[in-house]
Amino acid sequence: MTDEASEDRRDGRIQSLERAFSVLEEVARHRSGITLSELSRELGLHTSTLYHVTRTLVSLGYLRTGPDDKRYRIGRGIFQLASACLDEAEICATATPYLEKLAEATGEASHYAIWERRKALILVRHAGPNALQINERAGTLRPVYCTAIGKALLSGLEPDAYDEYTRDVDFAPYTPSTLKDAQELRLQVEKARRDGIAFDDCEFNAEVRCMAATVRDFSGKVVGAIGFSGPVWRMSLTDMAEYTSITRSIAAELSEQFGFRTEEVASDATSTTKARSKSHGKA
Repeated sequence: MTDEASEDRRDGRIQSLERAFSVLEEVARHRSGITLSELSRELGLHTSTLYHVTRTLVSLGYLRTGPDDKRYRIGRGIFQLASACLDEAEICATATPYLEKLAEATGEASHYAIWERRKALILVRHAGPNALQINERAGTLRPVYCTAIGKALLSGLEPDAYDEYTRDVDFAPYTPSTLKDAQELRLQVEKARRDGIAFDDCEFNAEVRCMAATVRDFSGKVVGAIGFSGPVWRMSLTDMAEYTSITRSIAAELSEQFGFRTEEVASDATSTTKARSKSHGKA
């Protein structure tokens, strides 16, 4: 075995694999791409070494370069691997500990929802310790305009997608508090986007209040919403305000499990808000 091969396998680890994963992780931190020289500076590795690593990763489809620049970006292979990990069973298993944590913190039933046919699908739920729990069964579809989980999901859409998803909403009045039109909904969704939290104040069920926060995946896309529901006589508006921070925090922890880096939330929210403002002539 050559000295180089021995060095590559010291301590039972394969150095070339470590370097490859270091490259992938660093490229993932730069959404607009990163050059070879920038990679060299960030990782402390010589460009000749990195050239062979990046060339291999590009040939395998795990990195790509743009047609008009020499910046490396995450390739389709990574997304295919991530998609294989995030099937529904895996999502449920990943979300369950955080649902348990939210239910314990609030005393109420918690749930995790995803998009399904332009509605919010409650994928998995967990009962809280309090008596008289709200029964949100897994597999239930809920309208997005009058539920906290729905508004949280809407807050993650780009302008064109938001318009498409809300174009045909009929605003059926489930309760006297149900939102009545698209303008009311837009205002609440924009607030949810700014605050990182969405509310349902007796809009779907006159006896229930709900709260939900967005969950993002490795690409920064909002892929779900985690929240909880409780009866109005046990959950005052003051109680809801007190649970805002813990709900956002648990959503951020779950997002990290799906590969999202929480430090990117602020920059992503800022860029998305600017895009929306420009699309509505406010920039």
